[in-house]
Amino acid sequence: MPNFKLALSCASLVCLVAAPILAAQEAVNVADLVEIDAAPLDRSQAGRVVSYSDSLTEARPAVVSVYAKSLSSSLSREELLMQQLFGVRPRRQQAPQFGLGSGVIVSGNGYIITNNHVISRADEIKVQLDSQRIYDAVLVGTDPSTDIAVLKIETEVELPSIKLADSDQIEVGDVVFAIGNPLGVGKTVTMGIVSATKRQEMGVIAGGFENFIQTDAPINSGNSGGALVDAKGRLIGINTLIQTDGASTGNIGIGFAVPVNLAYSVMTDLVETGAVSRGFLGVGIESLDEDKAEFFGVDSLNGALVNQVNPNTPAAEAGILAGDVIVELDGVAVDSPSDLRIKIAARKPGETVSIALIREKTREEVVVVLAERGGDGQIISSANPNARFLKGVSVASLTDELRADHQVGDEVQGVVITAVQDDSPYVRLLPVGMVIQSINGKQVRSEQEAAQALKRDAKNMFHVAFRGVNRWVGVEVD
Repeated sequence: MPNFKLALSCASLVCLVAAPILAAQEAVNVADLVEIDAAPLDRSQAGRVVSYSDSLTEARPAVVSVYAKSLSSSLSREELLMQQLFGVRPRRQQAPQFGLGSGVIVSGNGYIITNNHVISRADEIKVQLDSQRIYDAVLVGTDPSTDIAVLKIETEVELPSIKLADSDQIEVGDVVFAIGNPLGVGKTVTMGIVSATKRQEMGVIAGGFENFIQTDAPINSGNSGGALVDAKGRLIGINTLIQTDGASTGNIGIGFAVPVNLAYSVMTDLVETGAVSRGFLGVGIESLDEDKAEFFGVDSLNGALVNQVNPNTPAAEAGILAGDVIVELDGVAVDSPSDLRIKIAARKPGETVSIALIREKTREEVVVVLAERGGDGQIISSANPNARFLKGVSVASLTDELRADHQVGDEVQGVVITAVQDDSPYVRLLPVGMVIQSINGKQVRSEQEAAQALKRDAKNMFHVAFRGVNRWVGVEVD
C-alpha cells in the first residue's frame, strides 16, 4: 500500500472555532478578474535552453506563504460544554498550533487559491508576500472534495497575479516547475516534468474527486497550495501531496497537483455562489475486463459499465439501462468509471449533456439533463437546485472525513454545520461542528431535507448533538 503525505508542515489539529468566512458582498464575476492564457505550448522548438528565468519572473511573486493558526483541543468534555452553553472560559489557556503552506494569487484584487487541508482547521489565517508584508486573510470557501480552498486579502495596491493555462492540454514530458515555501526555508523553485496525468482512484480524498497531475518536480512539506507552472510560467496545477516509500517523509520524486482547470472551476463557484454545485447522473458504474467487454460488445476496456440505474434520476429519465457501456460524454472519450464520475461532477446542475453508449453491441446516444449532487451523493431536486438552509449557515451531510474533523460518533446521524458567517443571526446559537439530527421532529440527512423541514416566520425545534451531548435548541427563523 503506497504512503501518501500532504505537503503541509502542520500538526494534526482540532479547533473549536471556524476560520472567518467572507461575508456576503456584491456579485463577483471571476472571469473578469483572472487572466487565462489557453494557448498550447510550442513543443517544436529546438535548441539549447540555458535558463527559464524570464518565464518565471511573473509567476514567482504570485506564490505566497500561508500561515494557519489553530487552537488545540485539550479541554475536557465538561469544560467544552460549559464554554458552549454558558460562555464560561476555561482556567487553562489553549495552546496555539501553527501550520505552514503556500498559496497562489490568481487575481490582482487578492483572490488566492490554496489547499483545503492547509487551512481547514485554522482559527486565523495570514498570508506573506515577496515584499515580506503580511496580510490577514479571509476564508471565502472550501471544497474538501477536491482539497481546494479560496482566500481573499484586502489591499489598496494591485497584487502580482499568475496567468492560468489550460491544464487539459498538458502532456507527459512537459517541463514544469513547483513554486512554494518548502519546510519554511523561503520561496523555492524546483524543476521536473509531467510524469503522468489523470491519476485517479488513489484513495487520498475519501469520497472526493481525484484527477491529479503527477510530477517529479521536488515537492516537500510547506509546498501544499503552491503553484505548478509550465515552461511559460503559467499555472497548470496546485501542488497538493507527495507519495513516500514509508521509510522517509521527504520527496522521492512522486508529487501530485490538482489541475488548474478543476481548481478554477471550484474557485468560480465559491466566489460567485458560496458553494460548489456538481452534476449528478444517477448510475452505479464499474470497470470493464476482457470478458465483460466481449459480452457487451465493446472493442476496448475503456468506458464505464452501468450496473445500476437509480429510480427518479436523470439517467432513469433518459432511458439509460443496466448493461449499457458509457463510452463518450459530449464527444469526449470516457476512459474509466472514475473518468466519467469526474466529467459528470464537473458539469453544472440543469446542464444538458450527450452520452454515447454501447447497448446490445450497438452504439446509441442519449441526451441527459443533469440534477445536482448532494453532499452524500443524493439528488437535490432540479426544481430547486440551489436550496439553502439558514442565512450564513452552511451544512453538509455527514461523511467519514467530516465525522473525523468534528469528532462525531458513528451513532449520530444528521447534517453537520461546516461554516457560520460572522454576520449570521445564528452565529452564537449554531456553532461549527454541531450536528442537526432533526428539525420539528423530522429527521434530516441533507441540506435539502433540512431546508424543507424548516418553518419560516416561526420558532423551530432542533434536536442537536455537540461534543458528545444531545439537546434541543429553539431556533427562530424569519
